[in-house]
Amino acid sequence: MGFNPACLGKTYDADWQTVDRPRHRAYLAAVTGREESPDPEHPLACFASVYLLWPIVPLLFSDPAVGLDLARLLHGEQEFWFTRPLSFGEQLRPSGRITRAEERRGMVFLELLCAGEAADGSEVAHSRSLFLVRGAP
Repeated sequence: MGFNPACLGKTYDADWQTVDRPRHRAYLAAVTGREESPDPEHPLACFASVYLLWPIVPLLFSDPAVGLDLARLLHGEQEFWFTRPLSFGEQLRPSGRITRAEERRGMVFLELLCAGEAADGSEVAHSRSLFLVRGAP
């Protein structure tokens, strides 16, 4: 089955994720070579944004109702924004929604908006991803 543009508006929900220090230290070591955060209270924003996409992106990529050809997929754009800094130990519940799903000139354009909901129900973190799928050679 090929790409299904009727997936527009489809949503994904994931379990609560804890913004934890051990994973932050591992991320920091891999990206910067350091193991201690410059801010002991708050994780790096680039690390915190990972909680929005994981595990939402694998749900999207494995969804047969969307029909993405992962072998031809390109990561087009990515952006993140936060309404406030996140804290270690805080829990976020990630969710995602397909906000663009179209095929033009043999290429698929798919946009995914994600949000991280805090324990009080407020959305505190957001991301936007644009995925492109090249057409057949």
